[in-house]
Amino acid sequence: MNETYVYLFDDMGSLNDCFITDNLGRLPKLRQEQCVCYRQDADKINCILAYLLLEQGLREQYGITAPVSFAYNKHSKPYLQEHPNIFFSISHCKKGVICGLSEVEIGIDIQDVRSLDLDVARRVCSKNELRELERSDDPARLFCRMWTKKESYIKMRGISISNDLKQDKPDTDFIHWETIDYCIALFAERKLYVSRRRGNSNEQQSS
Repeated sequence: MNETYVYLFDDMGSLNDCFITDNLGRLPKLRQEQCVCYRQDADKINCILAYLLLEQGLREQYGITAPVSFAYNKHSKPYLQEHPNIFFSISHCKKGVICGLSEVEIGIDIQDVRSLDLDVARRVCSKNELRELERSDDPARLFCRMWTKKESYIKMRGISISNDLKQDKPDTDFIHWETIDYCIALFAERKLYVSRRRGNSNEQQSS
């Protein structure tokens, strides 16, 4: 059974005011250029954290310490140019940033639990899912679970978000967990053993 490593950082309040300027230089040049294009500091922070979690996971699990460079497949899904047999997926929301690494294709997603927009639900949910939402005591949380499943599947496949959204996917195909603030889903092309790690706040800030 393949092992997948999941790194999560959700202690956003611990980051100091100089986090962006202190850590931007740790990113590869193209990632830096992508980061500075974001208008909001929150998006810049998430961009940096996602890379640092990936860097931490590669170092701790695969012994890779050199800076990594990215290439893109025909679906514009990124992969590690020097390590094409190590797959990764990253995601972030207001409450946290997550990174999954594995030797099989994976997709991971994290979403904040927020109020349900029925118009969005009707666009992306199957008839069965809409019925579940109607019967649920907490439709906002249920929709968050559904959405992370859809996103993680799409990320694993490397396809457009407009594809397959309304297809029902069995819960057994996913690994998912949640807190009061967010939901996470992981989808892989084969069954996995998942080892979860907390991103070290000391890893995320320069000394």
